[in-house]
Amino acid sequence: MLTHSETSAKPFHGIFAVWPLSPWQLNLLSALLLTAGYNQIFINSMLAIANTSITVSLTTLLLLINLFLCQLAGEGRWQKPWLITLIVVCACSQYFMLNYGVVIDKHMLKNAMETDTTEIYGLLSVKMLPYFLFNLVLPAALLLLIPVAAKTPLATANKIRSALRYWAVLLGTLSLTIVLVASQFQTYASVFREHRYLKQQTLPLSALTATIGLLAATPASPRSHQSYATDAVQQLPPGAKPRLIIFVLGETVRADHLGINGYPHDTTPNLAQRKLINFGAISACGTATAISVPCLLSHLTKDNYDEAVAKHSDNVLDVLQRAGIKVLWRNNNSGCKSMCDRVQPDSQFAINSRYHCNDGACPDLALLEGLTQRILQQDSANSQLIVLHQQGNHGPEYYKRSLEQHKVFLPECRTNLLNECEQQQIINAYDNAIVSTDLLLDNTITLLESFNERYDTALVYVSDHGESLGENGVYLHGLPYWMAPEAQTKVPMLFWLSDSLSHNTKLNHNCLQQKANLSHDNIFDTMLSLFAVKTTTLRPELDLLSACRNS
Repeated sequence: MLTHSETSAKPFHGIFAVWPLSPWQLNLLSALLLTAGYNQIFINSMLAIANTSITVSLTTLLLLINLFLCQLAGEGRWQKPWLITLIVVCACSQYFMLNYGVVIDKHMLKNAMETDTTEIYGLLSVKMLPYFLFNLVLPAALLLLIPVAAKTPLATANKIRSALRYWAVLLGTLSLTIVLVASQFQTYASVFREHRYLKQQTLPLSALTATIGLLAATPASPRSHQSYATDAVQQLPPGAKPRLIIFVLGETVRADHLGINGYPHDTTPNLAQRKLINFGAISACGTATAISVPCLLSHLTKDNYDEAVAKHSDNVLDVLQRAGIKVLWRNNNSGCKSMCDRVQPDSQFAINSRYHCNDGACPDLALLEGLTQRILQQDSANSQLIVLHQQGNHGPEYYKRSLEQHKVFLPECRTNLLNECEQQQIINAYDNAIVSTDLLLDNTITLLESFNERYDTALVYVSDHGESLGENGVYLHGLPYWMAPEAQTKVPMLFWLSDSLSHNTKLNHNCLQQKANLSHDNIFDTMLSLFAVKTTTLRPELDLLSACRNS
């Protein structure tokens, strides 16, 4: 009769006829897979900036780190589930890194968590299937089928010895990592100091640290709401009409693709005929909606932005509402990031729209449907703010952001796999979406003009962030601000003011037009000033109007 130890040494019979691996050997095999199979971007980046010896050294360091991570779940029942989790994390992260040039950090994870089903469907493709078959399903299946050597009765009985062996391997790996870092510290420090983006390319480390960072930034308990500008009150000039301002919150529009900003494609033919205050390119607060929208509507600036504070404090909508202005939010995006929670929402336009809407995602022109009636329903003695949150140029399916009759630039990329299109086709699809925004803004101004007898009217337009269109192999947005190109950080902002509002506010248009170095930081105080709201918290240095009033 065979003993238990003899049976445990017999080869596994079946399709995978291999000798059983020890738990440590399985971890080593998994670490090799994680390092070699999912870090080609990191390795290619290293080969491009450093010699072979440094690349080998840093790849060895990554292997040791991955081996350490593989051992964290121990050698019991949780070993394989943990290893498969690491494979899933790596496969998913690498897919978007390879196809869109994104990096994985806590802001990107936050953005992904707040993505709605419409946006998720926009990223799906049949060509994802072979990638995930070979990079996720197959490795995970192999991992499940590889037999792990059973513990002998002695090892089972002697739990202390087994635990000591596990900790010896774990700490040994950690020690080797420390020794390698210590011996090459100056080299590693120099490489990562000069090329900070490399840290975001290491998998699964970057994804795990991003997750930890996101969890650490999440409040452990609900925060109480903080009031701001509690003394806010509207003080219109004597005899002035109430104000009607429409704030169009753009999505994913970069400043350098507007015709009125000097772009060769005439993407803004209608706006070019309007008398605008065009601020050109301003700096966005973030490179993703989840950061930019709360930041630009809050009283915080980019330098002191804190998500928890922004979402649990009065924003500009709250302050205006407290001052007596009626506020309405129309959303054609994935949500308002908690910024419209305390004001009146209106999603009825999507239900009753004559345009074809899928899951609430309509052409942006639908935002104007029924709006005249909504305005007329309000007491004409009260000022009104209407926020129109666009779908705008949200990618990667830019071709879906414009109606067929508005497509000016052809041929356009008609897939979400941007790296399979010629760059000019991507640009054409993106620019056609801006043409649609141009039409929306022009129609909005026409609507406002129809109310000039009852209100002093104005349009404010600003985009939340920009977009990369394949420059240097980067697509979409969401890169860390320090490494993001201006394509993602520079956005358009423009005003249209009725003659009566300009007169009553005594604004000098030439002065406003010459403003430079502007950013989302200016939105909060300028919106208060446009509505003639007075408060001791108003910051003149951020209010664009304060220094441009005629005496």
